Amino acid sequence: MTSHKNRSPWTLLSQRRVRALALMLLVATAHGAVAFESGQPAEQWRIGPPHPTSLGSAGVPKPKAAALTGQVVHLGGTTVKAPHPLACDGAQYEYTLTPAEGLFQGTLAPPAERSARQLGVRVLPLLSLRVTCDGGVFDYHLLSPDQALLGLDGTVWRLQRRAAESSPEAALRDLLYVHLVHDMGFNRASVARKRSHLSPALARAIAAYFARPQPADTVPAINGDPFTDTQEYPTRFVIGRGVIDGESAQVPVNLGEAKQARVVHAVLRRVGGRWRVDDLRYDDGRSLRRLLQPQ
Repeated sequence: MTSHKNRSPWTLLSQRRVRALALMLLVATAHGAVAFESGQPAEQWRIGPPHPTSLGSAGVPKPKAAALTGQVVHLGGTTVKAPHPLACDGAQYEYTLTPAEGLFQGTLAPPAERSARQLGVRVLPLLSLRVTCDGGVFDYHLLSPDQALLGLDGTVWRLQRRAAESSPEAALRDLLYVHLVHDMGFNRASVARKRSHLSPALARAIAAYFARPQPADTVPAINGDPFTDTQEYPTRFVIGRGVIDGESAQVPVNLGEAKQARVVHAVLRRVGGRWRVDDLRYDDGRSLRRLLQPQ
């Protein structure tokens, strides 16, 4: 977390972050400027016992474990319902890749990567859910889609996401989590890692694409990362508001920084009671399914 007691140190960072988010939510497409409506997560995180590792310098007052352990953080809309100081209004949500040196606002003991490993971090950079609101900036560093670490007043807290009904937005987030914290190259191994998040039909189409011989002297139909529609991997994304129509849904995601941000529209289908990505559509009219077809 950045700050929560004195607003003056936080104000400048907060204003910059809100302006950056606002820029991300107005994106240019081939048909002109289109407003991007960010989605609001509806999820609950239970705060577990603190990790014995301390952050920052000695002498910083530490919150009592009993004060937060067992409490629940409710993320829903623009209001965060939680124990002080995590509760706030005007919440905005984004996901960002955080290197070891940036975890917990850079307060890990050097070398930062070794300190991160001691906290249970298995992959770096780590995907973090950043909540920006009128009470401060809070980073929930995701060890997995359902486990997180939160730094607060020099203490690292472990959080567990409570089970919730499957949603298209959460399904897309889980796919992007796997994609961004591992190899993002478009190859068999990378796709296999994401297979459980893809519909069987899309998985078969990708397998057929890899099975076809690719001429060595031509540029392949997929020349880059089709999951983010770029050759430069993004370090930030915002999940948009999804629309459900029966057993299918569409969810936009805003990827990248401010003016360089782009929107990819995920098409999802409910398979076996779970939402899975079935196609990805890009603002220039292309789609992953079309690119996978024989040229």
